[in-house]
Parts: sequence; structure tokens; C-alpha cells
Amino acid sequence: MENIDRDNISSKNNVSSKKREAENSVSVLTDISDKSTQKTATPDIGPTSSPSNSQSLEGKVIKDRYRIERLIGHGGMCDVYQATDLLREASGNAEPYVALKVLQREYLNQSGAAKILIREAQKTQQLSHPNIIRVFDFGGDKLAPYLVMEWLDGETLEEVIRRSRPNGLPFKSAITLLNQIISALKYAHSQGVIHTDLKPSNIMLTRDGTIKLFDFGVSKAFSLHTDDYSAEAQHETNALSGYTPTYASPDLLQGKEPEAKDDIFAFSTIAYELLTSLHPFDRKPADIAQQSGMIAVKPNHLNFFKWRTLRQGLDFSAGKRITSFSELQYQLNTRLAPKIAIVTATLCVALSLSYGYQQQDKHIERLSTRLQLSNQASQEEHQLTQLTPSQFIAALPTLPKDKPLLIDGLLRQKHQQIISVYEQRINNILNNRHERYPDYYAIEKELINAQNLYPDSLVLYSISEEITASWQSTVKILVQRLNTLLERGQYHPDGDDDIAQLLADLNQVSFEYQFEPTEKANITFSKAFKDAAKNLDLASIRQLIHVGELLFSNTSSQQSQLAAGRKLKESIQIMTDYQSSLSEGTLAEYPYQAAAIYYQNSFDELNTRLDNIKNVTQLDALNNDVGKITDKLPDDFSPLIQIRLAMATEYLNFSEALLKANKGRTANMVMKKANNLFAEVEKARSAY
Repeated sequence: MENIDRDNISSKNNVSSKKREAENSVSVLTDISDKSTQKTATPDIGPTSSPSNSQSLEGKVIKDRYRIERLIGHGGMCDVYQATDLLREASGNAEPYVALKVLQREYLNQSGAAKILIREAQKTQQLSHPNIIRVFDFGGDKLAPYLVMEWLDGETLEEVIRRSRPNGLPFKSAITLLNQIISALKYAHSQGVIHTDLKPSNIMLTRDGTIKLFDFGVSKAFSLHTDDYSAEAQHETNALSGYTPTYASPDLLQGKEPEAKDDIFAFSTIAYELLTSLHPFDRKPADIAQQSGMIAVKPNHLNFFKWRTLRQGLDFSAGKRITSFSELQYQLNTRLAPKIAIVTATLCVALSLSYGYQQQDKHIERLSTRLQLSNQASQEEHQLTQLTPSQFIAALPTLPKDKPLLIDGLLRQKHQQIISVYEQRINNILNNRHERYPDYYAIEKELINAQNLYPDSLVLYSISEEITASWQSTVKILVQRLNTLLERGQYHPDGDDDIAQLLADLNQVSFEYQFEPTEKANITFSKAFKDAAKNLDLASIRQLIHVGELLFSNTSSQQSQLAAGRKLKESIQIMTDYQSSLSEGTLAEYPYQAAAIYYQNSFDELNTRLDNIKNVTQLDALNNDVGKITDKLPDDFSPLIQIRLAMATEYLNFSEALLKANKGRTANMVMKKANNLFAEVEKARSAY
């Protein structure tokens, strides 16, 4: 086969662009391997207004797969339709419906609009949670860019609030819905995503009582700015800033960077509406409500303690607002009856004791009068002088406070002996062979007790300085040992070089110390993780995840790697179980999702090679390498389909260049290779 240098055919950027166009043109194939599509029914997502392109799209078929049935919502820059998935319908699925979100005609010529829609799909797909809507597919069609979502049977919270007028929902009914919303938002926040446009029209309540959050198109990975698409009244949405002023916090309205507390403000506003069917600030934006001095009124059927919690969520000041959804959920779900009973019982006991103490005081006064008439005081003083230093230390808290001179005299008399007692106690702690390291906190407590008795003692000062230096040195040694092991990549326990044990020792020696791995340790850990992932080394991945959770969980650069490692570990186990089932002769459904993660590194390398292809010979070699792994994969495996399509597009590009170079015979041979790849893809699609 004749080599054709890419630079003599077309620019590398143009070829890459064509390759991406080929991938987009068949993006519907990317979900062929999704065998677990959820059954859904038909919701009424929003008002059925008629946007500019509704008449032209109803009845049309997107990507030869999604037949548009009817318009169900319109808002922002997109229209939402009910559509029939023809592949599901052909497979006999009784409910083949999906929700199709399509860019409106007036935005088709704006290059950034399609990117925003795709970003919403990608953002939602990364949030896998039972209370967050699923996005099945997205791509571009000659009619318009689109994304495909699950079809829900229910109503928005906007409609629930409208139905509950004028009194709102009882708290018992509302908390069932609110807990699901909190669960979804806690998960989104744990993934680094802030919704920022939370409102009743973006929350669906299905017929089985399940809450579904959607419209993460305006969500922020702490810096994202996009548009709004939910089916809603458009006058409530600020399309430029990507949030709804009626539910946005004052900080968002001022253009500050979004944070979790902004979602807490919006959630609290929705919770108030559910409980009262009224907006807490008469539907005025928070900044205007704050300037006007508006204050939310307590709902009649909400007790004072839960109202205090909700009011904290509605605070205009982010600094005074409740800090997290975990805290908010705990306070909203805490029952007060047991606590009130405990407080009541405690008060009763206190009153009883108070009465008893009053009677006891009177009796003591009578005894004191009698004691004053005797010579027992001198006898007691004599007994104190006979106590050993240890006994005297133990008795100090019980000595009568009305004899300070006697106590001071005894402290001076027993000065050396008492300090020796504390020195011995400290030595015993330092030499405790049952512990790996001394309990410096116990030593500190003994020193404080001794210095309270002898604040000017030079001996105690010297001991304190030595203990402080020893404490700091022990912490430093443990930190150095940990970082040395991490920098060398010695993650497996080896005698005293056990990372988990060393970290436990450090935490025991110093509760307050926050260990931070060095930059070199981070680099070594990242490389080890990448090598283990590349080699699909399950044992190493497990060990690295364990080490990462112990030492790198607070390192932002490692969090995404740890998350990916957990998914890969699970996928490797699933693929291992699948292979075991086959070897035992048991029929098993192919685990497409796990396989996509399992083979991701392999396909990433293949795609990287594809990006750097210079001639047909290199492309042939790549095609052969792809063929070597096809025996392990089903034909409808999405990454396999995508790379075959991309290679077919490359063959077409080379064929076209050969024709222009008057090398028709070679061009036909290259064209045949492209057609063979297209045929394999079409075969996979037909089989599905």
C-alpha cells in the first residue's frame, strides 16, 4: 500500500474536524450498548406554548430514531417534546417514550448555543442519582442539536404548590419530598456541581412519589455560566446570568461565584412555598427584598424549632445561613418530643435535688456549730500533715477552702516531694511500653496540674520545654517517614513502614495536625495510579484507593483520580465475574457500562494514535490493532463503533486525497476499507 503523508493531503486540523463531524453525525449509535434503559411514562412538563419551530418539528424524525410526537414545554432557548424512540418501539417496548430537548430555530446560527445544550447533557450524565433525571443521548441533527432524557409520569412542584393553595402541604407530607431534594443536592455537591437554578419548575414529582431534579444546564462546577431551558414562565428567568431571580440568593444576584449556600437559599424558598403555597418574599428577588426589609413570616403549622432552621436557610447573609444540606436535613428531621421529655425530667430532678440540698445545708449548719465547739479542727490539720505527697495531691480538691494559709503551708512543705510525684507520672507515661508513642496529651495534663500548684517552678518550666520539643520532634519524624514512603511509592505494609499505622500514630500523637503529602508524593501517587489503571491491576488499584482515602482525600488534584479509580475497581470486578460466568457455561448479559470503563485506557490510546495518523500504512496498522480486541467485545460496543467510524472517515479522507493525486486504483482500495468499516457499524446497528 502506498504511503500518503497527511501534510500533502490536507491540514491535520481539517482532518480532525471531519473526524469529529463523522462522530457527531452518528452520535445516536453511542447508546446502542445501553441495555438497561428505564421504562417511563408521559409527564406534563410544562405549558404547551408554540415556539417558532414547533410546527416544523412535530412529526419529524431526529437521527432516524426519535419521532417527535408533540410539544410539551417551551422555555429559555429550547423546546421540550414527547418523542418515540423507534429502536425501543421496534424491540417491542410497551413505553418507548423519551423527552427530547431541541434548540429553538432562532438559536441555530449561534455557535455557542449548541455547546451549552451539550454541556447540560454532559453535566447531567455525570450525576447518577435516583432523584436526578437521566440523560440517555445527545448530539446534532440536520434539524437541530438535541438531547434525550427519560420520560417522567407526574407533575412539577410548581403544580404541586398551586394545588396546595391556600394552606400549603402539611409538614409530614412536605418533608418526604424535601428529603429527596436534599439527597439529590447533597450528591451533586459531593461531585463538585452546584445547581444554581433550583426552582419548583425544575423539580418533578412522579406518580410513584419520586422526586426528579433536572435542568443542570445552568449548574456550576464552581465557575460555569450557561443558559436556562426548563419549561417555565420566561419572565422569571434571567437568561443571561443563568439563574431565576425569584429563587436566587443575594450573592448570586450580585454576580459572586456560586457556592453550596446558594442552593440552600433556593431550597429553603421552595420548602417555604410547599408549606405555605406562598413565596417567602412575595416573589421579589432577594436583593430587593433585603433592601425593603422584608421578613419571611413563620408558617402556622411549623413548630418554632423547625422554623428556626428554615429561617436560617432563608437568611440573606451567606455567613449566617445554615452551612450544609446535611445539617439542614438533620435539623428538619429531628423529633423534639423525646428531647422535651428529657429536659422536663431533668428539671424535675433538679428541683428535687434543690429541695434536698436546702435541707442538707440546714443540717450542715447545725453540725458546723457543734464542730466549732470542739477541738477536732486541730486534729484534722495534723492528719493533713501526715499525708504522703501522692495522697495530698489526691486530697487537694476536697480540702476546705476556708483554710488557704494551711494549704499554702503544706504546699511549701511538700514542694520537692510533690514535684517529684509529677515527674514520676510523666516518666511513666513516656516509658509506657504498651503504646507505640507517648501520650503527650496526658503528659500535658499532668504538667498543667503541677504548674497550677507551682506556677513559678523552674523545674516544671524546664520539663515543659523538653516535652514540647520532644512532641514536635515526634510529629516531624512521623511526617517525614510518611512522606518518604509516599515519595518512594512504598504503599504496601512492610514491618514498621506501614502507611496506615504511621498515620494512626500521627493522629494519636497530635489530634490537631493535618497531614499534607508533598508535591513529589502527589506526583508519585498519580503515576502509580495511572500505571495500575493502565495495567488493570485490581490488587494495586485497591491498595492505592485505600492509601488515597487515608492520605489524599483532601487533595483536590487526587479526588477525581480516586473517584475514577473506584469506578475502575468496580468495573474490573464486574468484568471478572462476567468472564467467570462464561467459563462456567452460564449465560450472562454483557456488562456494557463496566466494559466502557474497563477498556477506556485501551481506546484512549487507540484514539490518540488515530489523532496522529500521517499515512494509510499507519492507519492500516491501527485498524489491525483494533481488530485484535474485537473478539473480546460485542459488535455494538459503543467505543468500538466510534473508533470504527472515525477510522472509516480517515480512510475516506485519504481516498479523496489519492483521487486528487490521480491515484485512482489506490484510492479505490482505500475506499473499500472505509466501506468495510461502515458495513461493520451498520451490521451492529441492525443487530440491535
